Amino acid sequence: SSGINAEYGDVGQLLVLLMRMNKSRNVLEVGTFTGVALLKMALELPEDGKAYALDVSEDYCNVGKPFMKMAGVDNKVEYLIGPATESLAQLSGRGLNGTIDMVFIDADKGNYPNYLEACLALLSPGGVIVFDNSTFNGKVCLPKLEEPFNHIDATNKRAMTLPGATTILLDIGDGCLVIRKDK
Repeated sequence: SSGINAEYGDVGQLLVLLMRMNKSRNVLEVGTFTGVALLKMALELPEDGKAYALDVSEDYCNVGKPFMKMAGVDNKVEYLIGPATESLAQLSGRGLNGTIDMVFIDADKGNYPNYLEACLALLSPGGVIVFDNSTFNGKVCLPKLEEPFNHIDATNKRAMTLPGATTILLDIGDGCLVIRKDK
């Protein structure tokens, strides 16, 4: 995925801004890949903050681990390797519902609707979810939506009608859907 790596400046700065606004203590990344966004978020965490990093590939995560150590934030990061839907259920089962202040999602687009529902349960009041690739180069606006654009579009539409949430679709990077849980 080119996501955060290609548009790192804008998307990374958005994540920092949102974390500072809601004073994030616990963050979650779905689709860690090599950890560029994870590092940006982990550096913003307070001393007792925690970052949960979800990815299907341990090899990808291992690329970023030395950088976490060099930055002095490796003690704040917990990696969960496997399908994100299972890892999200595991976090919920560990009693983390309502405790995550910031979520960044840049993973398999076909599961975006599932990630939305699972992450809403984990999100704290005032917490924020950011989906990357939410416009996918304008492909979500085409009259006939193919895989995976139909799932991105469904997530965008669902987010816009969520009760108890404030949502905006920003033209940053490849489109960032930003959802704030109001209560």
